[in-house]
Amino acid sequence: METFLEPLFDKRANFVGWLYNREHIFDTDLNWVAYINNGYAWSVKKLNWIGKLKNTNCLDRDGKVVAWNPDSPVIGGLSEVEEPLKSYKPLPPPKPLISEKPLKPPKAPKAIGGWSPLTFSQWLDQ
Repeated sequence: METFLEPLFDKRANFVGWLYNREHIFDTDLNWVAYINNGYAWSVKKLNWIGKLKNTNCLDRDGKVVAWNPDSPVIGGLSEVEEPLKSYKPLPPPKPLISEKPLKPPKAPKAIGGWSPLTFSQWLDQ
């Protein structure tokens, strides 16, 4: 299976992590920090629901953008009415091989639906 990695940036265009096959999220040190199940994002550390993945946008529980990728429009979503059913924790994915950090975009675009007040780390630690 081919590995598909997409860099993630915060609202200040700082590199914060990697989206791996749109199923897992790694931080900048390549630690597995979140997984995606049925479009919902879950913390590896606490196993809590932390938001959604919309295209390559990581959204908080209110549908605001926490992290984005330059190859997709930066669009949030509607807030969730209720927490999804608890997700099972999948087996850890293989650690991706990265040769270099991605290039920093000049600036983050305006997020349709707004930016989350949470930092990437705060989002992961809910």
